[in-house]
Amino acid sequence: PPRPKKPQAAEAAAAAKGPAKDKEREEEEEDSDDDGAAGAPAVQLGSNIKEFVMTTIPKSQQQPVQCYIKRVRTGLQKLWPYYVLYSQDPDKFLLSGRRRKKNKQSTYLISTDEKDLSRKSDNYTGKVKSNFVGTMFTMYDSGGNPTRLQDGQEVRTELGIVQYDRNVLGTNGPRKMQVFLPPTDKRGQREVMQPTRIEDCMASRAGKDNTFIKLMNKTPRWNESLGAFCLNFQGRVTVASVKNFQLVDERDQDRIVLQFGKCDDDTFTMDYSYPLCALQAFAICLTSFDHKLACE
Repeated sequence: PPRPKKPQAAEAAAAAKGPAKDKEREEEEEDSDDDGAAGAPAVQLGSNIKEFVMTTIPKSQQQPVQCYIKRVRTGLQKLWPYYVLYSQDPDKFLLSGRRRKKNKQSTYLISTDEKDLSRKSDNYTGKVKSNFVGTMFTMYDSGGNPTRLQDGQEVRTELGIVQYDRNVLGTNGPRKMQVFLPPTDKRGQREVMQPTRIEDCMASRAGKDNTFIKLMNKTPRWNESLGAFCLNFQGRVTVASVKNFQLVDERDQDRIVLQFGKCDDDTFTMDYSYPLCALQAFAICLTSFDHKLACE
């Protein structure tokens, strides 16, 4: 497809004010800061895209990384679109993702090549896979399933899980989602999680293991004049959609970690910051495109 144009900023939607910070937990977090964490270098986009998309943004980097996603659904891709992630400044390709056609469960393969989305390719970077009803997704790197490892293949690393609650308001109501991430220090060093048993997987431990970082979606407010649920995207999102969301840290609900939203039929913005890397952020956004039997 031709190179897409950058999405343009427009008027912000009505603001949704989040809950106040949990002061006690915030103070504990500040007391445990590593010396020198504030001096962690900002993540720069260089020639090694695979290294960049796997690198977590340090907490000291105040500005989010602004990106956008193009949905490509022309010709043969109309029923099975693929998604392409670009950084916005500089305007550069980062990742592409598509859903596997023959899987009963939704599985999105992610690659550092815009067209080569084969699992056997060196460009294969990771995947995000759902349960049967599409309410829980697990994010992985390019490693192998521990039960089917090939010679020399490393066990896959879990990068987090995404959970969607059942939508009691139907398709017109906002989705409720939460994300659990591996423990990550303020310099962006992520704990490596390579479980080989089901009981050790993040999906089995979520809600029980308080070392995980928990993100939750900011609840949108109903706007009477617009007739829609709205959040303040600071001009980065211009079209109302059930797919739009903002994720905040459970411990600091004033700081937006990831925001994703629609700009036109096939263009979406994606802005992310600590404790995410580009691969995690893109995988979370891919789950929003997926049709969820229990949620819609």
